[in-house]
Amino acid sequence: MKIHKWVRSACAIGGVLAFVLGVEARGQQIQLSAGHRAGAAYDVARESVISGKIVQYNASSTTPPLGAHISLQTSSGTIDVHAGNAKLIQASNISLQAGDSVSITGETVQFGNSSVFVARVIQKGSQSVAVRSKNGVPLLPTAVNANGKIVSPAGAR
Repeated sequence: MKIHKWVRSACAIGGVLAFVLGVEARGQQIQLSAGHRAGAAYDVARESVISGKIVQYNASSTTPPLGAHISLQTSSGTIDVHAGNAKLIQASNISLQAGDSVSITGETVQFGNSSVFVARVIQKGSQSVAVRSKNGVPLLPTAVNANGKIVSPAGAR
């Protein structure tokens, strides 16, 4: 079993590395929005919390950055939220559907010619899931329970 976990971890790390190198190769590096210096790391001190109703949830958006996206209607307009890895959200047993009220902690970043709010924690009612580390690194669903179901990494919140 230990070898299987090592292989899964190595594959996950390889996948992340390939994604990062692919993004850099296309010249589409994420740059922080106005008021942040270029290349600055994700900083929880710059985080904000946005709340609203989900207009649309797409588990596998092709809109960069790739991954799950939420179109969130807030009091100040509709915001595109990068929600990280959809499998991690699913493993947390949080169902995200149009009309659901959520609060999302994260930071607005520039990606290409547009800005996107990158979620770190998504909260729906009393349930929450961390989709990024406190350093802004997207979390991957790497643990598997006895039934073979993907579960969230321990201590990610």
